[in-house]
Amino acid sequence: MDTSGLNSLQKDLDEIKTNLQGITKKDDLDILTKDLVRTHDLEIIVTSIVTKLVQRFESTMDKKLNTKLAIVQKEMQEMQNKFEALSIENEELRKQIDQTRDVVIKNKKGLEDSTRKNQEAIPSANYNEQYSRTNNIKVMNFPRCEDQNLRSDFIETVKRDLNVHLEERDVVAIHRLPSDKPGPKPMIVRLFNSDVKRKVMIERKNLKNSVHINDDVTWRNMQLISKLRDMNCFESVCFYNPGVYGRLEDGLQLKFNLFDNIRTRLQHRK
Repeated sequence: MDTSGLNSLQKDLDEIKTNLQGITKKDDLDILTKDLVRTHDLEIIVTSIVTKLVQRFESTMDKKLNTKLAIVQKEMQEMQNKFEALSIENEELRKQIDQTRDVVIKNKKGLEDSTRKNQEAIPSANYNEQYSRTNNIKVMNFPRCEDQNLRSDFIETVKRDLNVHLEERDVVAIHRLPSDKPGPKPMIVRLFNSDVKRKVMIERKNLKNSVHINDDVTWRNMQLISKLRDMNCFESVCFYNPGVYGRLEDGLQLKFNLFDNIRTRLQHRK
């Protein structure tokens, strides 16, 4: 019996069987499908978890942001309240400053007016005061003794040293001035008139025993005399009733008032 045909058929069947082994079986498809289902469920679970986490994170962040925002808003409101309070305070301060400035300006103007009036009044008052002393003389270092009669002693001294004869009536008043300096206190003598004073002043250089006679000069005129002397610009400074004079080295003589700008007057030589 010829078996070659059967062998060939068997060989073909074996080859087909071998080839079918690489083809997916139903069981394999079931497993794969089952795995696909599991993967889908897993995706759903993961998605749900992630969604919840995101929602929880968003909720937490919203709460934190809302809390932080509330704090910031509160701080901003407090700052706004403080700013408004400061604005009101600054406005009040500005008003007070304006009022103070107005008062200062008013007071300054009043002070300037008072200063101007004083500068106008003081020279006049000084002139009147000096004029009232026209017939006065100031005697320095006049000897002092117990139970002294100043009038008689003065008349005798003038007669002896100056050879000027005075009557009792020629000495209207005579008294000493208060002084803390050692030695005899200064003495003021009011003479009867300018003629009597002139006689005494002309001969005063002959006085002895350190006695000096000068014009009775007001305090302000004495200050002016000291000021002129301290400048070292004048050959001599003197008082000649009722003014203060400074003589320059070239012989120019200028009369000065209390509030004169001395430098300017010297520059203009007038």
